Amino acid sequence: MALHFLEDNERFYVCDANNKEIAEMTFTRVGNDKATINHTYTDPAYRGQGIADNLLDLVVKRLQQEKREIIPICSFAINKLARKLD
Repeated sequence: MALHFLEDNERFYVCDANNKEIAEMTFTRVGNDKATINHTYTDPAYRGQGIADNLLDLVVKRLQQEKREIIPICSFAINKLARKLD
């Protein structure tokens, strides 16, 4: 199964082989040095495959490149980032 991870303005998203969007993670840049991760969604048919984890990695990498403090708001990002800090 070919999945395509794409970046748009303040979001990363995933399309399947038929170009149907199946997952997304959105973030908002706040000022010059912060960003919130505010929404994560994965189509139920694709859950449990690590797609949201991959999206989180992409978002975190982008925001770290921009030297921004990451403030997770959505529950998925809060839980995953808390585990990485433990």
